[in-house]
Amino acid sequence: MTVTIKELTNHSYIDHELSATLDSTEAFEGPEKLLEIWFYPNKTAIPVPKAKTLRSIAVEKWVHILKLVKCDVLSIKSTDTMDAFLLSESSLFVYDHKITLKTCGTTTTLFCLEELFNVIEHELDWDLKHEDKKYFPYKVFYSRRCFMFPLKQRSIHKNWNDEVDYLNKFFCYGKSYMVGRNNQDDHWNLYVSDTRKDMQSEENAENENDETLEILMTGLDPACADKFVCNREVKDVVFSENNDNKSNDDADDEGHLLGYNMTKKTRLDKVYETDSNVSFHHDAFAFSPCGYSSNIILQNEYYYTLHVTPEKGWSYASFESNVPVSLLAQQTGKEQDNIDVFGRVLDVFKPKDLCLTFFAKSMSNPSFQKLMKMSKNSIPHYKKMDRIIYDLDDYQLLYYKFQREEDVDGKI
Repeated sequence: MTVTIKELTNHSYIDHELSATLDSTEAFEGPEKLLEIWFYPNKTAIPVPKAKTLRSIAVEKWVHILKLVKCDVLSIKSTDTMDAFLLSESSLFVYDHKITLKTCGTTTTLFCLEELFNVIEHELDWDLKHEDKKYFPYKVFYSRRCFMFPLKQRSIHKNWNDEVDYLNKFFCYGKSYMVGRNNQDDHWNLYVSDTRKDMQSEENAENENDETLEILMTGLDPACADKFVCNREVKDVVFSENNDNKSNDDADDEGHLLGYNMTKKTRLDKVYETDSNVSFHHDAFAFSPCGYSSNIILQNEYYYTLHVTPEKGWSYASFESNVPVSLLAQQTGKEQDNIDVFGRVLDVFKPKDLCLTFFAKSMSNPSFQKLMKMSKNSIPHYKKMDRIIYDLDDYQLLYYKFQREEDVDGKI
């Protein structure tokens, strides 16, 4: 299965005015802040009869929450189980019971927390406060690569310790980790809360297959980076008052059309091997003068997302996925694993440096086992600099640092 032109006309929401006028000339900081909150283990764990879920929150409320983060909604693709927001700075994924918010640039990701929980308490009637008045959802993750330009960040986001202090004002039982060498400026930071085990039961054990693969790449090959540069004109557009952000003109939206073309030309729609039985939804945007973001949904409930900042001197690309590749292989009959996915992503960008992180519920996870045993021949032209394994309560974390061999040997 691959992306088709139909994907330009089936958005559940699209902001044509923002798409036409968004100018990313001043964008500079590629590495994202990644916030993932599991309010409950899954939809079935949400207290009955409180039938409202995160997906019951109106789009206008999400737009307001994201304004606090300093980003806007470009478009949304929806399935039976999730809503995928393509943002002016990366992505938001909303399920009934959890969200994943990933934002780049100088966004203020954590400043959405107060309003987010206000909406959840008053609109969904969810009570997640602990006896100390802090929130105790099922699980919280917050992570980011070390910034390239930390002093250009806003407020608490200039410093990891300040971010951790802010998180600890909201959440119980949080722990902070610096993953990688502390004498390098490209380590990875992680905050994770304890799992709220009183929410677990045999009836809602669906998240046992939960896994997340993230690849963070710097120093993109110039020829690869050039594929994410476009020359579209940023327009001065004024829409009528009755514009409802959803029309038959979606296919004429230049930013989304160019994003679609970038996906096709770079084969980023083929990172996973699929077939006609796998449902496939795609949403991408090409920024002016350069840059690219895309959300791709498989089987209506799994996503992978890519974001590219191709500027010379601070080029960066990220890939994140919660697709359980071993399950996909079973469903399609096409043998594949995350090492194959890793290789396909590297072929698109050919970075000088990268780190890979992989979360799984157990070290016995097939993908965890294969990634942990990667050989030198698995990733040609790259040298492994670090491999670190963390036992994080009920999750296992695998971290790799790679560097292109010619850079390690000083030949460039």
